[in-house]
Amino acid sequence: MPFTEAQVIEALTVGSNAAFTEGLGLVSPKWDKIASKVPSTGSSEFYGWLEDLPEIKEWVTERQLKELASHGYSIPNKTYEASIKIKRDDLEDDKIGKYAIIAKSWGRNTAIFPDKHSFPLLAAGFTTLCHDGQNFFDTDHPLGDTGDTYSNVIGDPATDTGEPWFVFDNTQILLPVIYQDRRPLKLEFMGATSEYAWFNNMVAQGVDGRAGFGFSFPQMCVGSKAPLTEANYIAAKKLLADMLSVNGKPLGTEAKVLTVGTANDAVAKKLILTQLVNGGDTNVYYNDVEVVVSSFIK
Repeated sequence: MPFTEAQVIEALTVGSNAAFTEGLGLVSPKWDKIASKVPSTGSSEFYGWLEDLPEIKEWVTERQLKELASHGYSIPNKTYEASIKIKRDDLEDDKIGKYAIIAKSWGRNTAIFPDKHSFPLLAAGFTTLCHDGQNFFDTDHPLGDTGDTYSNVIGDPATDTGEPWFVFDNTQILLPVIYQDRRPLKLEFMGATSEYAWFNNMVAQGVDGRAGFGFSFPQMCVGSKAPLTEANYIAAKKLLADMLSVNGKPLGTEAKVLTVGTANDAVAKKLILTQLVNGGDTNVYYNDVEVVVSSFIK
């Protein structure tokens, strides 16, 4: 006895949802190594407070109430989607196996969706503005209103052309990238009883969601497109450790993570994950930081 259209649609929906879930579990995303997930409730979010987050200090007279800025650096949310049309004839003829494969692929892509946006944004930080109006990785970030500046770059970002690498402190309140989650990607199905199906003799399924990506504090991350050498790594660690707040006091930042692309994979592992070097000498930087490798850094 052939299946009814309703039974086929139910099988397609259940099968696609199961395949989507299976696809989600195929990969281990790494975005949370470099990005902080921040909930969003509007079309964009403002991060004026990135400029003037008050520090904790001795209470001498009365509370020093500081109003956080509500304007300035804004991260807009964008809508993302992927969809397909399905002929009702395919449903009637029970040709639905291929759609589970597509749903499984969407599940995998949904899992790494933040990776595909967070890591390339970090790599683009040498030419992409952050909250202070400078490129996220720059040599002359303003230090508040003091008139002083600071750098979070090793080498010359104007002339260095190597694959970028990054050292940052993942114990801080925000990681280098902000991932705004407005509406998570979700698999949905438009069935045969919908208006779309009536007019087009087709049904549809797809994923969609809303999100935004931007930068947090430049002081928390040092970037470079210079060669990843021991000397440059040491310089990056020192630069990060020397970061100051607007009152001239140390921020307490320390190198905890080294993030690289595939071109620097072997170099980073030799520098950090090799216990003995030079024919038997102890590597003083063995396990010094966590190494994160992403194919989305170019």
